[in-house]
Amino acid sequence: MENKSLKLEELAVKITDGAHHSPKDFKNGFPMLSVKDMRENGFDFKNCKRISEEDFDKLISSGCKPEIDDILIAKDGSVLKHIFRVKEEPNYVLLSSIAIVRPNKDIVEPEFLAYSIKNPVTKELIINNYLGGTGVPRIVLKDFKKIDFDLPPLPEQKAIASVLSSLD
Repeated sequence: MENKSLKLEELAVKITDGAHHSPKDFKNGFPMLSVKDMRENGFDFKNCKRISEEDFDKLISSGCKPEIDDILIAKDGSVLKHIFRVKEEPNYVLLSSIAIVRPNKDIVEPEFLAYSIKNPVTKELIINNYLGGTGVPRIVLKDFKKIDFDLPPLPEQKAIASVLSSLD
């Protein structure tokens, strides 16, 4: 079988970002994470914002909580600095500085997609063609959805992702 080229919007069942407003701080509340809390393969919760259960529940119902296998991408400020797959059940919500890509697992292996986005050639393409914002660079999601990816068949994607994961 040969590779096929698909746009990100064809590979994902959802492409969105976190909350576009920031509820007030709530001591010992639920974590609300932004791009500044992202690390190489996950989040640092030490200094993250905390919000009330009521605000947390509202943000969950509006789609700001990722799911296992979602790809999270630093989209505002330190654009593309961190890109990773959610590996454990999240108990946090996100601010709009982080993009959420929910892969269609019938066509794309989530870890393969994460590595495809991390690819230096893809990053350069995004930086040169899909950034907006004055002052603070940001990925424009409506344009970002149009990026093309070459996909081998699913079994090959899984094998490639497995090898890359073992090297990480």
